[in-house]
Amino acid sequence: MCQRWEREAGMPDIQSMMGNEVEVIANGVSYRGVLMEITDDEISLKSLMQWISLPMSAVNTVRLQGQIRRESEREGILSSDNGPIS
Repeated sequence: MCQRWEREAGMPDIQSMMGNEVEVIANGVSYRGVLMEITDDEISLKSLMQWISLPMSAVNTVRLQGQIRRESEREGILSSDNGPIS
């Protein structure tokens, strides 16, 4: 798998996040909810209004809700790295 799970010093692995509120970044979109299930094919969250299932191939980051974002994640899709906006 080529997903980037945050495993820096003091960061939990994804299995230890089960049952906790997490933020998942998939294809540039942020999803929040309780991490309910992880399989080889998808990740499932329970949000306030509905269940969210995301294909693992689209997931870039999984982190506990409220953890500080990395600088590269703060830039978003409208950063200057993506060229001029027309």
